[in-house]
Amino acid sequence: MSLNLSKPVPTELNTPINLEGSRKLSVESHRNLFCPHYDECLNEAVKKGWNSFTCVRCPNYPLTQVSPENSIEAFATQRKSA
Repeated sequence: MSLNLSKPVPTELNTPINLEGSRKLSVESHRNLFCPHYDECLNEAVKKGWNSFTCVRCPNYPLTQVSPENSIEAFATQRKSA
């Protein structure tokens, strides 16, 4: 099954994502780290000088959710070995 993804639409966040605090401001609640467009969105945020960004308003956000066992720790391990 292939996903029909739209052009990604990251949105600037004025509040930094809290890596250790409340679930409301966590990375996993704002970004889909496993989205095929994640690097593209990260690059856009850097080019625009954003302190942080969220994926929740992107049309791809609900389409590219991953299973719970794919946590931020799994993502970090994947990125480290790339």
